[in-house]
Amino acid sequence: MCGISGICNFEKKPSIEIVKLMTSQLSHRGPDDTGYYDNDHISFGHNRLSIIDLEKSIQPMKDSSNNNVLIFNGEIYNFKELRNELEDLGHVFKTSGDTEVILKSYTEWGENCVKKFEGMFAFCIWDERKKKIFLSRDKFGEKPLFYYFSNKIGFLFSSEIKSFLAIKEIKDELEFENSSFNEYLTLNYLINNKTFFKNLFLLPPASYLFIDAKRYKKNPEIKKYWLLENYFIKKTKDTFEKASEKLKFLIKKSTELRMFSDVDNGTFLSGGIDSSTISLQLKEIDNHKMTAHNIFFKEKDFNEYNDAKIISDYLKINLKHYEIPQGKKLVEEFPNIINAMDQPMSDTSFIATYYLSKYSSNKSKVVLSGDGGDELFCGYDTYIADIYRKFFPKINLKSNFIKRLPSKLFKTKLSKVGVDYKISKFLNALSQNNNYSHILWREIFSIDERKNIFNNYDNELINYNFLEFIDEEITKIPDINYLDQYMYIDLKSWFPNDILYKIDRSTMHNSQESRLPFLDTKIVEYVCSLPINYKISFFERKKILRSIVEKKLPTLLFKKKKSGFGTPIGLWLVFDKDFKEMAYDLLSTKFMKNLFCDKEINRIWHSHQSMKEDQTYKIFNLICLSQWIINNKLENKI
Repeated sequence: MCGISGICNFEKKPSIEIVKLMTSQLSHRGPDDTGYYDNDHISFGHNRLSIIDLEKSIQPMKDSSNNNVLIFNGEIYNFKELRNELEDLGHVFKTSGDTEVILKSYTEWGENCVKKFEGMFAFCIWDERKKKIFLSRDKFGEKPLFYYFSNKIGFLFSSEIKSFLAIKEIKDELEFENSSFNEYLTLNYLINNKTFFKNLFLLPPASYLFIDAKRYKKNPEIKKYWLLENYFIKKTKDTFEKASEKLKFLIKKSTELRMFSDVDNGTFLSGGIDSSTISLQLKEIDNHKMTAHNIFFKEKDFNEYNDAKIISDYLKINLKHYEIPQGKKLVEEFPNIINAMDQPMSDTSFIATYYLSKYSSNKSKVVLSGDGGDELFCGYDTYIADIYRKFFPKINLKSNFIKRLPSKLFKTKLSKVGVDYKISKFLNALSQNNNYSHILWREIFSIDERKNIFNNYDNELINYNFLEFIDEEITKIPDINYLDQYMYIDLKSWFPNDILYKIDRSTMHNSQESRLPFLDTKIVEYVCSLPINYKISFFERKKILRSIVEKKLPTLLFKKKKSGFGTPIGLWLVFDKDFKEMAYDLLSTKFMKNLFCDKEINRIWHSHQSMKEDQTYKIFNLICLSQWIINNKLENKI
């Protein structure tokens, strides 16, 4: 696992000094080694987190047979299988890792090599003969790759946005993308491969692009090499029993593939079905002493340690738990936590994941995680809300009485997600069409709330236009079950831009590699092809996954209510003096008052302090944005 950055320029030799500056911003992603390569058209930089072939697989790596050069971030799990295939075709290897396998694969199969890779990756190859660069990203978006074209410097790319902001010429010419603020306040994250800046983009998952002299100053042509929708359309005819057996085999195989490394492995264990399933697989595959890691909260509603302890005792695995600091220690580290985000992505569980990684990385340089289980097996409350939605008409929410009804009927409780908050979001989303309702169950600021809070903001930008991509995506899968359609939408929006974003940034900032067995291509393709009733019913979620593990794990695991992974930020905002003061200060900066209505911010703040309304997500959304602007000295751009 690593950080990569580079420049391509076909008009003048690109600056290696600028690449060194870009690369220096990614040292957390690869503290074990740093390397550079340049020629007349490219400058490459690489930070290495050594996981396999610790001494030999140094990057940038050059293929002596054709002078192609590679920088690569990620892991190719099936590299041994591909290496054997390439050796049979006559290729000779000098290393034992996966980096050289990518180089030789490109030599043998060209752009089609990415179709063969099972793994998480973002890489760039300089093709010496064709004089072009080839950039690609993994199927699901586990590893990031941003790009930007500057007339002054060239075509730039990097694993993180902070590399671009470190270059004065780039920072000066970057302008905020105003529509991104509207999108961020709505969802907590950005979709459609956008950033907060104009013309600075994220390469989409399962995609690649070429840059050569002919296409140097043109918008890159992005091509897809794998289509998720194909596997929702083609439904398997396997019985539930046969599907369970097949899925059981695939999960075991995937976990085996992700266990290899030359450093210590561990697992994140919350005590839920997903993480328990992965811990069970690890134990069954290799009954050695392994370490599970869990985050501990003093706040009872958020603490999952007891659940994790039941699983670890049952499986006889070592469990380490860590407590998140509060008060002054948390406040002191908050700027660094936001720096880890790279750009605002205000999922409250980011803080918990950040500290879980920070503390566990001392023991486990590689961790396996259960992320992806909720998206693949319909584990979220939002899917239940979709079912309920079928029984309700579309309603008009102009009435303030209806909007305030949940807080009047239920006492505000600053728990993970209170009943009043859930009902409020459900009613809000009923005012939208069915397809939009699904993504808006998680809405932070409604359109009326955004109109109230933005200052001097073009009202035409306060909209739901960014959700039009949902309609476009649904047209690709029009004839499948509506819950399958919403699973597909989540895997294209929420999952890469929230869940995978969070796990990559929080672990890589702490120089730790996370691996997700549920994201094996064969698992995803097969689960998407399963009938929806194999995954969810009105009374049960994750049906098929439960059937696989229910006889091998404690009964209590399947009886408890699902509890999402969160952080007690709402409570800290009221009862933690230092965190409360920090948050208030971040809301009160001059640039925040320029961007947002001070009166509306105060209303939100005081309604939370009095516990009349749970405003946790709104406040956290705003303070993450504020701290990010301060960290990167972007106040003058507001």
